[in-house]
Amino acid sequence: MPAPAGRTWTSLRLLAAVAVLGVCLYYLARRIEPALLGRALARADYHLVLVMTSAHLALFLSIKTWRWQIMLAPIRHLPLTRLYQYCLAGCAITNLFPARAGQAVRVVLLRRDAVPVTSSIGVLALEEISNAAVLGLLCLPLPFLLSLPVRVHFTLGFVTGGAAVALGVLVWLALAGRARPGGLLRRISEGLAVLGRGRAALAVLGLTVAMWLVDLGQIALAMWAVGVPPSYAGVALVLLLVNVTNALPVTPGQVGLFEAGATAACVAIGATPEQGLAVGVLYHFTQLIPETVIGLSVLGRGALGRTWRAARVEAASES
Repeated sequence: MPAPAGRTWTSLRLLAAVAVLGVCLYYLARRIEPALLGRALARADYHLVLVMTSAHLALFLSIKTWRWQIMLAPIRHLPLTRLYQYCLAGCAITNLFPARAGQAVRVVLLRRDAVPVTSSIGVLALEEISNAAVLGLLCLPLPFLLSLPVRVHFTLGFVTGGAAVALGVLVWLALAGRARPGGLLRRISEGLAVLGRGRAALAVLGLTVAMWLVDLGQIALAMWAVGVPPSYAGVALVLLLVNVTNALPVTPGQVGLFEAGATAACVAIGATPEQGLAVGVLYHFTQLIPETVIGLSVLGRGALGRTWRAARVEAASES
């Protein structure tokens, strides 16, 4: 892309980021009383917040890493501990820079382990589409449990249907690419090879469900912490709207967008705006802060550099 066109695209993305964040801040500012928000956060049960943080690091990210390892296995088997570090490094960069920069970091890290870029991109696409498909399925009961605006029904149908279609396209790419002797399609299909392995594909599906269930549990704890009685419908609605806003990667760590989605969902189930924003803040920052601190610590102490060197030695010995 020529330099002027690249600068134009960057400027447009920045403008979109400012506009979207401005709308979210306007939404929150019109509905939030700062004193009531401060009271909701001050009275929160921080024992539950600690449980949320521990669950995110020990369960959610571990399950995510395990799923990633299974997806990568047809290309190259990598240790869970190394992939966990890569995952934290990617999270830290995503939390500090816009446009999900951490995804690119994960691709670069895998490249150092001799995983082709096109295969890594295929795996990332499979991750995102699996997430959307299972999220849509978990949220399918919402129209029967809550009285929701038409736009929420549309969003839910779009997420589920779009993810199902995209998953079908990925299956086709995996099968079509495998029949090709070489070329780009073949390299992309290598990142989707897990779809052709029955047990591994079922494991990916099961781990995706488990990952979202842990996330639902974290939201329920956040609601309990600020005095909002959790229900499956309420928790699932928060999960849905937070992930819909996260689909717009325009701010570092999705700050502002994440909280706006959680607030809107909580208000829809009868919580006060202040309680909803408190849920969003606690749910978000129990992920963002430890991911960023630990991820930067991993990068800073050079542990990844050592694993990269070990990977190169291992690759050289196998060749």
